[in-house]
Amino acid sequence: MKKHILLVDDVATNLKCEELILRNQYQVTMVKSGREALECLQTVIPDLVLLDIRMHEMDGYEVLKHMKEDPKTAAVPVILLTADTEQESEERGIALGAIDFIRKPIEPQLLLERIEAVWETEE
Repeated sequence: MKKHILLVDDVATNLKCEELILRNQYQVTMVKSGREALECLQTVIPDLVLLDIRMHEMDGYEVLKHMKEDPKTAAVPVILLTADTEQESEERGIALGAIDFIRKPIEPQLLLERIEAVWETEE
């Protein structure tokens, strides 16, 4: 059975590119906002969340904070994705509970390796 990844990004092009990288190896669900992500997480608990930081409405930090406060989703690993180059962004994300941080533009092989590393550390 394929591992399930929830992709959260408010830019449709980013979602499609990430989905193309992942779809052969993983079951992928895509949502376009932090609010949609939290709604989705009420019914489906994925194996991993790939979460964009800079989104309208609710940013990735807020989504991550809500996830870590909810006992149903607190243990779900989260990798933050961003075009932001500030070191403080990475530090803030890790402090909130993200397990990794990947800068955009996404390099396909790096993304796949970082995802696999998540599950290697769980075993």
